[in-house]
Amino acid sequence: MSEPYVSELVSPGGNENTDALKALFAAVGKRVPAVSPCPEKDPYPEDGRIKAIFFDGEECGGRKTRVFAYIGFPENGDEPVPAMVLVHGGGCHAWAPWVSYWVDRGYAAISFDFNGLVYSGPDHTYEADPAFWTPDPESHLPTDALASRGRPFSEQWYYYFISDIILANSLMRSDGRVDPDRVGLTGISWGGFAAGTVLGYDPRFAFAVPVYGCGFSDATTALWGVGFGGEGVSDVWDAKLLLPEVETPVLWVNGDNDPFFSANCTSACAAACRNGEALLVRDMIHGMDQGIDLPEIARYADELCGMGPGNIKLTDVDRDGSVVSVSFTLPDDVEDAELCIYYKKDPLEYEPPRLKDCPDLIEQWKRAKGETGSGFGTAEIPEGTALFYLSVEGRTGPDKTVVRATSGIFEN
Repeated sequence: MSEPYVSELVSPGGNENTDALKALFAAVGKRVPAVSPCPEKDPYPEDGRIKAIFFDGEECGGRKTRVFAYIGFPENGDEPVPAMVLVHGGGCHAWAPWVSYWVDRGYAAISFDFNGLVYSGPDHTYEADPAFWTPDPESHLPTDALASRGRPFSEQWYYYFISDIILANSLMRSDGRVDPDRVGLTGISWGGFAAGTVLGYDPRFAFAVPVYGCGFSDATTALWGVGFGGEGVSDVWDAKLLLPEVETPVLWVNGDNDPFFSANCTSACAAACRNGEALLVRDMIHGMDQGIDLPEIARYADELCGMGPGNIKLTDVDRDGSVVSVSFTLPDDVEDAELCIYYKKDPLEYEPPRLKDCPDLIEQWKRAKGETGSGFGTAEIPEGTALFYLSVEGRTGPDKTVVRATSGIFEN
């Protein structure tokens, strides 16, 4: 069967830009940033596990810089724990509840602010409201949504953003409370795009889960392609350039109708990686909360850190005429699995965006159930199908939470 992505989306490989960036980021990765506690900005006075800090960023314009972050460690005695580097989405900031989410799961975690902002609300509180976040005069270049593309790297905000991720990784790995071989990465939207980029420059992550954001910016049919395809991004910062070199296990997560990053690009990123998987979620809303709470993300991390049973796995996909077959394995705590096929008879095209609205797919994905046995399922491809993907969906826990494993998108 053909590779599970829209066939024209193939990595072009690295270039002179990525060669230069490899040298620059290798130097960044050798430095462990100094940390300055910021106790008056600790987010939860009743929870001493989570603290506010500044860590040293890369020099910018000949001056030292700092990055605001929340960092947390579980109470785990002397045993080193796994850790997560958390990269928020556009319009957001260092996200204390996200750190708390992972600390509650037994992980150390850090969430830094890539906007050059610092929390300025009342002492010993945390508020998500942007009114409580103000520019930090000691930060590096502020967010400019890649408007500085084409300038020397040291004059581009995105260079400092990627450096922040690498430095946060070094910071966590250097802490004696953390197992340096079990540091993972996840990012949401802008953070997902950056997580994909950094994988080509920092091989130390044990795994990564980019959510929504992905490579192949010039091929997305959704909003991201309007502003971020083309020269200065696709030939410099796009994850697609280095993905064939990435050995890190990567779970690429997206909604199948996401208005910012179209799912064909998510599928292509998974196919380009040596150890990549795609997870497409029907009607997944684009947001921080949704990108945090998806159960497959934590299960993926738990498996790779030796802390849980992991996700459903597709072990083989085959096709005979109009019938597709799937082999899969279920974790011990997942039951009631069924195979579904999601299909479209039109291309992956979106309506024009309306004022204050995100565009929707012109034709939504349709769902049909297949026939499912023990570790095996078959489904009929409906007549006239242009694109489809396969999903094995099961239930876990007392509340019967749905968990799934999916293929990438196939052309019919």
